[in-house]
Amino acid sequence: MLEVLAPFHVLYASGKLSGPEFTAAYIIGYLSHRFPSSWPGASREICRVPGFPWRELPFRFEANVERRLQGIESLAEILASFALRSTPLAVNRALLEWHRGHYPLELMFRIPRPQEVLRQQTQGRRCVTAIIDARVSSYILGERDALSFTMHDLIHADHFYFDNHCYEGQLGFYGLIERTLDYFDLTHEKFAGEFDYVISDMNAYAIHLLKCLKSAMVFYFSEDYFRRWPAHLNPPAALFDLNTPTYNPHTMDQEILDWLSAFRSENRQSP
Repeated sequence: MLEVLAPFHVLYASGKLSGPEFTAAYIIGYLSHRFPSSWPGASREICRVPGFPWRELPFRFEANVERRLQGIESLAEILASFALRSTPLAVNRALLEWHRGHYPLELMFRIPRPQEVLRQQTQGRRCVTAIIDARVSSYILGERDALSFTMHDLIHADHFYFDNHCYEGQLGFYGLIERTLDYFDLTHEKFAGEFDYVISDMNAYAIHLLKCLKSAMVFYFSEDYFRRWPAHLNPPAALFDLNTPTYNPHTMDQEILDWLSAFRSENRQSP
């Protein structure tokens, strides 16, 4: 796979491909290797999106695929006009919104540490990692192949930006975590693993993130450990009712979201 994908990186490094276009070429190159004659999937109405011409890629598709791409001009148009095989819609949408300048994503060729992802998210940004080395043909972190790893980042990006109400709540949650980072005992290996997952790999409704964090804090430490965490930040009483029968989401969710809004970064970017 490396010999297929490396030329795309050369185009990116020379400035001919943008970050989203490189990532689109990376995914399409991978899919065309895996599904040579059927990777475009179901077709939609052609949607015009300016960008790098797919015919100028240093790669040749199967003849039947090239026939299906007649009338398509750019890499971005492929994403807009086809449901790529084995690819969630969120991947196409994230790439197109990134290409249009609506999703402030950063292309990386390394795997960032969880706290680096946290810092990005407090500023309203997300990263997309593409592997361009020997690992491209193996499992990354023992879990996913390189294609799935990149798609996973794009799906998370779409979850982060697509629902703006959810996005604003997440900004507050990540800002709260960054502000109180020194409180957490990350020498506890099992807790640290769950903590890293919550801050970097679980884009979700802020209340759900808080519930998961509270559950880990209480399980590995104590209820008091959770209560002491935000005590100096004037938290609403509703925060301490999370994961209990007395919690009423219809009223308490908004109380917590209003509190979290104070922790949103002033330097954040908006989708």
